[in-house]
Amino acid sequence: MASSEAIDRGGATADGGGASAGATTVTLVRVDRIRPEEGLGRKRDREGHLELQQSIRQFGVLTPITVRPAGDDTDDYLLIKGQGRTLACRILGLDEIPAIVVDESYGQDEKVRQFLVENVARLRMRPVDRALLIRRARENGEETTDIARRFGVAATTVRRLLAQLEDASTAEVAALRSGEISLSLHAVIARHVDPADRDDAVIVVSGAEIRTKELEAIFVGLGWSELSNLGLRQRAQRMALLSWACYSMSNLPNGSVRERIRRLALHFPAQFEDDGATLALVSQ
Repeated sequence: MASSEAIDRGGATADGGGASAGATTVTLVRVDRIRPEEGLGRKRDREGHLELQQSIRQFGVLTPITVRPAGDDTDDYLLIKGQGRTLACRILGLDEIPAIVVDESYGQDEKVRQFLVENVARLRMRPVDRALLIRRARENGEETTDIARRFGVAATTVRRLLAQLEDASTAEVAALRSGEISLSLHAVIARHVDPADRDDAVIVVSGAEIRTKELEAIFVGLGWSELSNLGLRQRAQRMALLSWACYSMSNLPNGSVRERIRRLALHFPAQFEDDGATLALVSQ
């Protein structure tokens, strides 16, 4: 159980606000009643943690951790923020640690956001996961410069990723998460394809063995912006043409992108044939 002793913070959380709506006090919680939140643990830097232990030994825990009730039949708490401080207290044999206790409805998104604020610069993650987290941070109101600093990337990178993912559909995000399409290939699609056509374009490109520079050359060579101006009624023809180009490119002999595009042009389809179910391409 939490200690009855509470430290009044004058209506603000100890870590600058934002830990939880209504969290205005810091309470002493028994260290042996704290469990890590599932999926939010991380490896410790040994040297850095020794320094943290020394600091706590000398000055105590200056910044409270954040926990929530476990919500089971125990009196335990789940640790949301402050793994290093909690571990240091265990090692030092301290019985209690100052903590902000948030309610059980503490949202999953907020829980992960709190963890990432503290740990994202140290995490190893796939580029696509980092990009999606950057988008989430911006949606949560963080400034571009703050996001760049926290994720350890340039502000121009943040702006580029935000522009790429701005109109990304649920299907696009799912394809990125699953690895069906890479972040770099998706960036090419986002540059050239209207949002209404992107789901179909992702399906086409994900099924072809094609490189980023080759896909860029295909969109430019096909004059995709002009094809898009034909409207939604011509979407099926556009996708059939893109499919033909991607699969044909992947089957061409090795060579420079320019040479492969030249060979592709020699076999450019002359017309579409409607067979009643699909649109086939007929080569000259």
